[in-house]
Amino acid sequence: MSIKPDFAGQYSSIQGELLICEGDRTSSVVLLLKGKIDVFLSPFDDIFNNNELLISRSCRLFTLEQNTFLSINDVIRNGQNSFSLLARDACTLYCFPANSSAEIRNIISTQKDYSAYLVSSLANLIDLSYNSYQKLLPICHNINALTQNLMTYYWAIKDKFYFSYAPDMEILNSYQSIYENLKQDGYRFFPLDPDFAFTHDMADTITDSPELDTSSIEYFTRLLNVPLDNRKTFFNSDSFICEYHIQKGSEVLDTIIGEIKNIFSILCKNMELLYLSPNNLLTTYGRIATDSRDDKEAALNILNILTQAIDITSQCIDKLQNEFDSFTNIDIKEFSDLIESVRAKTAIGTSSTNPADIAAGSELPSELENSLEKIMKYCSCPQDKIDSLNKRLSQFRALKDKTSADPEIRELRSSIASDFFVIYDEAFKRTQTDNSCPKLISMFLNFGYMDERLVTKQQAIALYRLCDKEYSCSDFNVYNTKKWLELIYNNKKEPSINDFGQDYSDVFRDMKKRKIVSDADKPAYDRDFKAKVSFEVNNMLKTNQKVCHGHMSSYFPILHKDIITRDLEKAVVTPTRLQQAINNLLAIDFSIFYREIWYKNDVRGIEKEPIMKEIRPDIIIVPTFGSRVSMWQEITGKARNTPGRFIVPAFTDENLSELVLKLIGAFRWELCRTMMGVAWNDITEKSLTSEYTDYIQFFKKNHDLTEDAKEKIKIQIQKNRNVMREIFTSDYETWINYESKGILRLNKLARSILFRYCPPPREMRNALAKQPAFTDLLTQLNNSRAKTAKSLTGKYAKLFKNDPIDRDMELNLIFYRDM
Repeated sequence: MSIKPDFAGQYSSIQGELLICEGDRTSSVVLLLKGKIDVFLSPFDDIFNNNELLISRSCRLFTLEQNTFLSINDVIRNGQNSFSLLARDACTLYCFPANSSAEIRNIISTQKDYSAYLVSSLANLIDLSYNSYQKLLPICHNINALTQNLMTYYWAIKDKFYFSYAPDMEILNSYQSIYENLKQDGYRFFPLDPDFAFTHDMADTITDSPELDTSSIEYFTRLLNVPLDNRKTFFNSDSFICEYHIQKGSEVLDTIIGEIKNIFSILCKNMELLYLSPNNLLTTYGRIATDSRDDKEAALNILNILTQAIDITSQCIDKLQNEFDSFTNIDIKEFSDLIESVRAKTAIGTSSTNPADIAAGSELPSELENSLEKIMKYCSCPQDKIDSLNKRLSQFRALKDKTSADPEIRELRSSIASDFFVIYDEAFKRTQTDNSCPKLISMFLNFGYMDERLVTKQQAIALYRLCDKEYSCSDFNVYNTKKWLELIYNNKKEPSINDFGQDYSDVFRDMKKRKIVSDADKPAYDRDFKAKVSFEVNNMLKTNQKVCHGHMSSYFPILHKDIITRDLEKAVVTPTRLQQAINNLLAIDFSIFYREIWYKNDVRGIEKEPIMKEIRPDIIIVPTFGSRVSMWQEITGKARNTPGRFIVPAFTDENLSELVLKLIGAFRWELCRTMMGVAWNDITEKSLTSEYTDYIQFFKKNHDLTEDAKEKIKIQIQKNRNVMREIFTSDYETWINYESKGILRLNKLARSILFRYCPPPREMRNALAKQPAFTDLLTQLNNSRAKTAKSLTGKYAKLFKNDPIDRDMELNLIFYRDM
């Protein structure tokens, strides 16, 4: 039973009664006087005349409380019910006859406060509908991406492992070209990346929905925060204002409803493809895995994909059932039954779920047997040296406490470390002369692996898998140690500085002063690329492996199980993880890598023009499991327009974002010091380092600081051992983590320095301007940047006239004008 069309007056319902059916003709505005109503929406036009199917194929968006007007938008817009309404409990409603805007005016005239209640009800429906849309959208996106990726991977599996089974699924054929295009673009489908989530839209086939009018949605949402008495006064004051809000609110609500229908329709189609149709993707993958049971690598790859797909589907179905009361016909237990059935048929248990275990062998790969001896023989080490290192490593393996500070044990670790870098140097040079690199040697060079007896079998196999992985990183130059040394060997990069801050050329000048070499030796010295590699290994690598390891007293260069505190495949530091961590910081502090340099263009007649230029660093991953990162160089050589060098460990169990934040804080300090030269702490030359140094040195005499603030600075200085860079970095961390989000933690002097020299982007600055603590700072910063942008615009207009502006100078203008 439901409310019949053209019914007027009071209506009482029983619990569970379908009051209004979506798609039926609207003939009244309904006021909920008592009880609660569940609001349902369906994307299917063919079920509106079937009340039994209607609710079962709809999703419950939200529940309405009493004193809410309904169907206003339907009367105004298309004359059909937008929602289905189901009585959650016994309800009392009142139906006002209405088929047009004029009849809604009649409702308003019956009681003066109805104008405010009608608009408020519309605003409430908009707010609740948009909240439901935002909750439903990620579920729909995940299911959509999963469906596209499964259909793409179907062809990747068929190409690599081959199978004869072809499900009756016409849409599947269209994804063969998508797979071929991805393959041609160099996308690597196998080995499966354990970090790859099938909710990532690999095939890039998801199209964005038309943008909702979020400003109008926000307006009606905020309207609900206005006190009711104020709303009554406002909407009762002028009928035109009330009618305009009803008209506009109806348009906004209908748009949201349309978007929900759209994404829910896509979701339903994908659920048909995934599971509900007879020839669905999940059972197809189960069938393919079973048919491939004689090829363990193929079966395990397919089973892994199926397992992740079922995990994602189960999580989404659980949310849909609990939050939207939809797809209740699916029993989630059927998914686990499918997985167990496939495992039983393929004879693949749950203990080993990584396909690389099959590719590399469930036991230790034969290539890793007697690793130490194979590595040393690769380097042409004599047998006595092999025996000596083997003996000392046997002593090390037998130690109960491998990190002991006992002098004999420290001497043992030190002697092995000395040999490690000699062998490392030789191994790398051998890879260059042979033009090839065995997998075992790659593990040695990139991870510090040297002896299978020092790690567990699982750890050795994990390293063996990781060794083949390729990572793309478009935003930053990230190199493992082997690739970095190759750049030096091929004269594409110069060696880094040593512990004394000297680079390769500085060392020559020092030797020249001591009469060891002369100018005549310089050309040969510069062309000795093997010597440059040795310089890098014995300086940058030797020092930074120890720094990144993080425990100087117990440092040991060879990877061993006692320092591995986390699963290696989760602890590995990849270019992707580094890029994400740095980009998250750039979203808050956009000018991290910008510096002022002199620009020159002889063709244009530009001799010396200061510009801000972004110069991103080289990031080098060194072979160790560590807890620290190293800001080794802020520039390369003497030129100020060269990239810095950041050093990170190959594996870490620390929060990588926090490590990168400390690194960037140190970089900001050192780069400013270098760019300012001898004036870095001269307060008459305004800069980050000069102002911050002055602030710390004279904080006790500063009348702008409270006694409480001075005590906190004193503690901060002690905690950071009175090292100015570390004191600044601690404030920089607070600035990024809290202050930039409007959470006040710094005193006003520290805040003003960081706001000036490490400003957030324009949008974030404008958000902070709402707080009094930032208002004056923002005004000063915006005025300064606007003044500079105006000056540059005039200067460049004269300089280039009708010619196109140089790209570097255009970016300089954008830096001041748009960022």
